[in-house]
Amino acid sequence: MTNEPEYRDANPKTENLSGRGRIIIQCIAGGIALLAIAVVGMRFKPVALSVGGFSFLSGLMMLVRRKNFFYKPGLIVAFCGFLLLLSYPSIGIVTAVSGTLLIAAAIGLVVFGLSKAVKLAWDVQK
Repeated sequence: MTNEPEYRDANPKTENLSGRGRIIIQCIAGGIALLAIAVVGMRFKPVALSVGGFSFLSGLMMLVRRKNFFYKPGLIVAFCGFLLLLSYPSIGIVTAVSGTLLIAAAIGLVVFGLSKAVKLAWDVQK
């Protein structure tokens, strides 16, 4: 059915546009959510402990499932949960480093998503 001329895309550059757009939205939304969780978690320590523990365990469970498409997100979720757990204790340097890494990762995700969006717009325009 997709080989018929009326169902083919007129612009071949936009064939997998939905997949590329989904990645952009996931990066930007994930970065904003990670930034919100990091800031709230550093202000209210019980939130950091509960959210960090939940995300660390769910990231480990994603890694245990041994599915190829769960490996990278599971690793990222487990690492961010571990950093949130590290931001809980009152050890000065560990808390500062873990919070800084979380905020840098959140900003990096948003910047990565925005750069992908600009690249996608540039590619579609050509």
